[in-house]
Amino acid sequence: MVRCESGIAGARPEEGRPSAEGASTAGAVLTTARVAELLIKHLGCDEPQARDCASGLVGPGTGARAGAADDVPRAGTPGSAGGPAPGTGGETVRAHGREVTVPLESGPFDGATELTTARSPAELAQRLHERVRPWGAAAVVLAVLDMEGVLRTSGVAGSAARAVSDCSRVPLHCILPLARMARADQQVWLDDEAGGRTLTWVSARSDAPNAPCPLGTRDSGTGPEAVVWVVNVSWPAPPPLTGTARARLEALAVSAGQRLRGLAALGLPDDDARATWLAAAIDAIPVPAALLFPVRGPLGRVVEFTIDRCNAHATDLLGRTPEQITGSRLLDAFPGMALSGIFDACVTVLETGVPLDRGPFSYEEPFHGVLHPAVLSVRAQRVGGGLLVSWQFHDEQARMTARVDDAERLAGLGWAEWNLVTGDVTWSRRMYDILEADPRSGLLPLDALPGYVVEEDLPVVVRAVQSLSRSPEPVWFEVRTRAAEGLRHVSVNAELHRDSLGNLAALRSVVQEISTVRRMEAELEASRREVEGRQLRMAEELQLALLPRVHTTLPGLRAAVRYQPAENCARVGGDWFEATPLPDGRVLIAIGDVLGHGLQAAAGMAQLRNALLGIAYTGADAAQILDCLNLVAFHGHDESLTATAVVGHFDPEQRTLSWARAGHPPPVLVRGGRATELSNDDGTTLGASLDPGYALKTLPLHAGDRLILYTDGLVERRADRAGNREDLLLSTARQGACGSPEEHLQTLLSVLHTNPEDDTCVIVLHVGS
Repeated sequence: MVRCESGIAGARPEEGRPSAEGASTAGAVLTTARVAELLIKHLGCDEPQARDCASGLVGPGTGARAGAADDVPRAGTPGSAGGPAPGTGGETVRAHGREVTVPLESGPFDGATELTTARSPAELAQRLHERVRPWGAAAVVLAVLDMEGVLRTSGVAGSAARAVSDCSRVPLHCILPLARMARADQQVWLDDEAGGRTLTWVSARSDAPNAPCPLGTRDSGTGPEAVVWVVNVSWPAPPPLTGTARARLEALAVSAGQRLRGLAALGLPDDDARATWLAAAIDAIPVPAALLFPVRGPLGRVVEFTIDRCNAHATDLLGRTPEQITGSRLLDAFPGMALSGIFDACVTVLETGVPLDRGPFSYEEPFHGVLHPAVLSVRAQRVGGGLLVSWQFHDEQARMTARVDDAERLAGLGWAEWNLVTGDVTWSRRMYDILEADPRSGLLPLDALPGYVVEEDLPVVVRAVQSLSRSPEPVWFEVRTRAAEGLRHVSVNAELHRDSLGNLAALRSVVQEISTVRRMEAELEASRREVEGRQLRMAEELQLALLPRVHTTLPGLRAAVRYQPAENCARVGGDWFEATPLPDGRVLIAIGDVLGHGLQAAAGMAQLRNALLGIAYTGADAAQILDCLNLVAFHGHDESLTATAVVGHFDPEQRTLSWARAGHPPPVLVRGGRATELSNDDGTTLGASLDPGYALKTLPLHAGDRLILYTDGLVERRADRAGNREDLLLSTARQGACGSPEEHLQTLLSVLHTNPEDDTCVIVLHVGS
């Protein structure tokens, strides 16, 4: 059975003792299992942590009893069984199974003065143990619960101290729950099932300036975690203490706790991370260095670092001394650490233990609204619960080197040189990134580079090497290399360097990754094709709206018509045709070509074709129609409109063709196995003159005759200067005349290969019987 006796003010007086005898009162009776149950239920501990914590709270147990024999006071000494010291009173108590007399010293707290002059936690623990040993105490443990939430032993004394200190390093939420519930310092007596007893003093206050607030006084849970101080005195068995003895022991624990808190306020070492050897190591570092300790928020996250100490080299961009930097917060002394990402990197080092080594890199320190630039290198290593950090500001040459490295990184550039005499290789840092080479494997010789190039691009490398061997001029080529994310496009500029005697000395190369450029080009090309496809669909719809519906059967005629726009523009142009019966029984036949291509030419074509139909329905002959179209072209809203045309009327009863020509290629007549051009030299291009002089010609036709009307895209070629396209047209016209009009038309197009740079329109008319 565990009995908890608390010295908290206001508790019920202990039965059987007057309340004036001391501050101790009887508390609740608890077992180790009950304490563990409370820790699991109310503090969220897991079962192993709760058992360890409960064991630590109720005392050392049987482990402390093993050394009890060594702690029995000896006769003849103050506090021994032989009697009190000379000149003092004494009190006989039973400790370790024997009757002993403890001294009653003068002064308020029986040895409190000695405790307040201890120079370290270890010395304080030893002095406290000397004062409480006459009452049978087996061990003294002093501990500090730091802002990382870890209880660290700072001083131990007594033969059973090791067993007690084994359970001292436990998480914050598993130890000292009373520290969360009161602002004042507290003491508690605990008995365990093995018969041991402990006196524990707890405090969450600090004597240091600007120290964290106690746990019970945090403002809305936003303040930093407070430091908790612990003094633990243990007995292997409950000593039969009077109220006066209990009060003296509690007073000694209070004095020891206050001194422990004061030692921490003085900044004396309290754990292995602040040991003397570490301070000496920091001072021996030849560059600025500091020891940082984390400051955690209510959720346990690192929100800042405290600069615990600096070496003599420590300085910043503003020239502050190590004394001015020590004790400050990291982001107060170096606000640029947050902007550069170094603060987050230090947090990662603290959490993972992976060291940081970064630099040189561009760094900016804000001060009074102005950014002070520098080039900085930083290293960080986790030590205990903190970080050992060193940094170095570089000179102008290092700054220029860093700027060059930044420029290479931004432009994706790298350079390399292979000494052809000594075999030495020199690379810039970016070469490893571009080739995705492992720096640990060393620099690559020339003969190893083709292994990074995709097989399809190896001939490009071979041609570049051959060009270098033949000419002193640099060569440029582009290859693809293998990368983790896929293929990488690399541009290479290389040249051979020769010495003064003309001997080959070195190969120098500048390499640039252009994958982003090629990717953007591919995306632009895809966008261009998409736009062209959309324009093509719109043009085809416009073509269907502008061009007439083809009538394959006309009065006295069978027709085949084909329109092909130029391939390098939208599928609509300035060529046009018409083959339609008129109300008077004749058949209107027309073909024309507006100068230009695309939508502008199509607009002019639509204007002339619409005018043609309107004039044709008046009964005007072909020459009169061309006169009217010439006026439309000449006086139209677009002064640049010029066009050629052939207009005719076929009379199915008379079987005659009356036609006129305005600068357009004349029709071809195929009759009896011969092909000839119809003659009519009168008339100029539409829109060229107000006196064009168009003449009407009439031609009798026979059954079986073929008439071929076409635009110049069928016979003209820019690359063909021989002028034999017309002869080829006549020859092809004779060969295909034996087939149907559609077959005849297909023969013409397949043999003549229409001009892809010009619109083409062809009409084949077959005169019926």
